[in-house]
Amino acid sequence: MAELFGNYAPEDLSGFSVRAIKFARARLAVLKSFIYELTEKNYEDIRIKDLCRDAEISEPSFYNYFPRKDDLFLYFISLWSVDVQLHCREIKQGTETIRELYRYTAANSAKNPGLIKEIIAYQARTNTAQSKEKVTSVTLAEKSILFGNVPGLAEIPDQGLGPVLIQNLTHAVDSGELPESVSPQIYALILASLFFGVPVITIHNEPEKLAGYYDLAVNQILSTAKLQKGKHRRRTR
Repeated sequence: MAELFGNYAPEDLSGFSVRAIKFARARLAVLKSFIYELTEKNYEDIRIKDLCRDAEISEPSFYNYFPRKDDLFLYFISLWSVDVQLHCREIKQGTETIRELYRYTAANSAKNPGLIKEIIAYQARTNTAQSKEKVTSVTLAEKSILFGNVPGLAEIPDQGLGPVLIQNLTHAVDSGELPESVSPQIYALILASLFFGVPVITIHNEPEKLAGYYDLAVNQILSTAKLQKGKHRRRTR
């Protein structure tokens, strides 16, 4: 999965039990097989039996890790949200991080267009909040295996796109980069709609142009938000 996730430090699993390591490696192996299968097949044609064979686990064991095949998307999204926060950790929080989030996602999506297409379909048919309650959260061992022994890794949340956007929009408002009149929740919803909507239009025919379209769309939304700053200031004079 090195082509989809970054590795940020050497692996050090000395602080984990054998059981925790085996659990982590098994779930990551299933996900790796799943992502590979998506490059070759439609989601409907992927069989749990084949994923288990590739990951070298039994079929009954699969359901100890994931209640449904669909939940592999949720697992990927959780890991993606950790990855993007690690990738952007040296970038100033706020709109700069938001822009880089989209660029990083576009670069990875171009390597596997089928994956983002299926994730969008999954989001459309699933109540992710309810599904998340049934799936074991990403463990620190899983994070450490995938990303390395990064300081503070345990504190990095794996809640998906929405919280990452809200956090950075809130920071932008608090720092004065965006006006107080901007609602982080509303603008996170708008930006999330772009995140999933733009690939629907481009990913089938022009996956290599996704980054450019993302840039145009995100810049337009953030520019609109900044215009509220001027209006807000004029009203307060």
